[in-house]
Amino acid sequence: MRSNFGLGTSFLVTTLTISSLLGVTFAAQAQLPPVSSVIYVDPVNGLNAAEAGTSAKPYKTITSALSQAKPGTVIQLAPGNYSNESFPILLKPGVTLRGDESSRGERVVISGGGDYISRIFAKQNITIFADKDSIIEGVTVINTNERGTGVWVESTNPTIRNSTFTNNARDGVFVTGTGNPKIENNRFVQNSANGISLTKSSQGEIRNNLFQKNGFGLAIGNTSTPSLTENQIVQNKDGIVISESAKPILRKNTIQNNQRDGVVLIHDALPDLGTSNNPGGNVIANNGRYNFHNATKNNTMFDVTTTETPDSSQNADLSSGDANIALLKKWQLTPIDCNSGSEVITIIMSRRRYCITPHPDLTAKRYLYNQATGNLKALADSSTPTSSGLRKAGGL
Repeated sequence: MRSNFGLGTSFLVTTLTISSLLGVTFAAQAQLPPVSSVIYVDPVNGLNAAEAGTSAKPYKTITSALSQAKPGTVIQLAPGNYSNESFPILLKPGVTLRGDESSRGERVVISGGGDYISRIFAKQNITIFADKDSIIEGVTVINTNERGTGVWVESTNPTIRNSTFTNNARDGVFVTGTGNPKIENNRFVQNSANGISLTKSSQGEIRNNLFQKNGFGLAIGNTSTPSLTENQIVQNKDGIVISESAKPILRKNTIQNNQRDGVVLIHDALPDLGTSNNPGGNVIANNGRYNFHNATKNNTMFDVTTTETPDSSQNADLSSGDANIALLKKWQLTPIDCNSGSEVITIIMSRRRYCITPHPDLTAKRYLYNQATGNLKALADSSTPTSSGLRKAGGL
């Protein structure tokens, strides 16, 4: 596990463990409510004629099918490349756009984009606008146009599931205004900017998705408060970047092996990563530079209490051959002689007592490092447990 306490880095994490990299488990497809009609589309064998839309005579384009769709309609897409559309595709309220959920849209590709005038961000290039109560499932969305975004969510509440967003020039999904989508069981892979961006006062539930090899896995800003649960956020440039006054809730996410930082906090960002009373269960480890990079004004992120008593039967020496000394230095902490007479912070590692010079991000006097799990815990300094804050906590 990696953690650094260098310039611009802020903190140690209290509980982190390492799990398998890409062990993504996707939930079973939910039962759909009754619908009023199904309109069929086939980009290879379909035709855009008045009598089209049946399974025997499908439409050729999604655009034609939408002209006949009403709330409750399912537009069923056959395998193929849907590139000859009138972009952007304006998905009507209550309409479902369905491809092949079992493969997360591997052979049902919607490719292209067009100008959309956002009330908040002016002109954008997007593939699909997801309106109120709409559903997107089982498709692959690609927008290689300059600043191209796959799906735009603006003050609506769509469901986006079992799909793939890849090779978008900007974002796979962009959420703004008071958007409140449910985004679950998708793959966000190799999008140039972000897998998902959330801005303004957006909320939403983002669950069990894979974010891999994007610029940022997720970018969360303004006053947005989404819930992120059980996502795999791996091998991106940065895992999650949280800025301004955003307050996302993170539970049981795996954020590791990102090229630079696992979680980046900017401005007044204050994510809920869990507490001793309500554990977050996030795995944040093995990121290239920092597991946490805290550039905020916030000083309290975790509060940890423990009654564990370390076995400090022997002090460690400061020889260069001691692997734990090397690890402390890797974290950019300064090991010193425990009997130096100076004020020290004690860390128990491998049943030995190591001492470091005080560091502003370590406010407890004693810590216990679990080599098997990679956990670092603050230890109470008396027989009566008291809260020992790990301030600006970051990953070890």
